[in-house]
Amino acid sequence: MNDKKMISIDQFNADERLAVDEAFNALMQKYRQRTGREPDAKKEKEFTTEARQQIMSVKQAKEKALAEKAKKKPVRKKKPESLAASEVSDFNWSASVTKGRR
Repeated sequence: MNDKKMISIDQFNADERLAVDEAFNALMQKYRQRTGREPDAKKEKEFTTEARQQIMSVKQAKEKALAEKAKKKPVRKKKPESLAASEVSDFNWSASVTKGRR
């Protein structure tokens, strides 16, 4: 039958609920333009399900991107001795002189 489950509106915050309403209204308007008549209750339920699934997929993609970003390791800096001459951005003469002193 239908493998799509109805997503509860409680899973969304206020901004996401507005986005669900906008997506639902867009689907209704598209249906009206395509068919020229008002959708029945069954179609409205399908549109509600579709709108919620669209917003939930966007929400999950954002959460996944945040998780990936948080999971990345920080970039390690090379030791100054191992840097090539072209990679050196700033050079501290006083530190160089004090290090070279014996």
